Amino acid sequence: MVYSLKRDEEIRLYLKVFIQIPEICNKIIKIKNDSESEDTMKYYKDIYENVVGEYYYTRDTQVGKFSYVHDGLNYIVKIDHRLNFYKKTSVSYQIVELIHELIRINHEHSWDFEIDSKKDWLSYDDSLYSELSKRIMIEMKKIKN
Repeated sequence: MVYSLKRDEEIRLYLKVFIQIPEICNKIIKIKNDSESEDTMKYYKDIYENVVGEYYYTRDTQVGKFSYVHDGLNYIVKIDHRLNFYKKTSVSYQIVELIHELIRINHEHSWDFEIDSKKDWLSYDDSLYSELSKRIMIEMKKIKN
């Protein structure tokens, strides 16, 4: 049976070739791990502030500025009222919201009709939202960055 070493164990083996004092090897590994952890936290904090935070701010200020399907036939398409999220991700926040809405509807437990009707209803909503998403992206791509 073959066992693989964990990353720190492998590094410790390499260090012991040059440094025979285990405490110093352990200290070097700790400094490396702390530095990597700090870099990782900084990366995710930046992602949150620059992408996720922008998404939530845009979503929370979108009252009356959202695209929708009117009567199942007519699509009212509006570009994002704030473009920072789109410029950073090339995806409209409205499309993310539509996906969240479909997931939410699918997981609701209070359906008052049979499961076949639920599947038909979800399929119908999915087709409407899919078309709306396509139209939103067409309009968003017309924007010059």
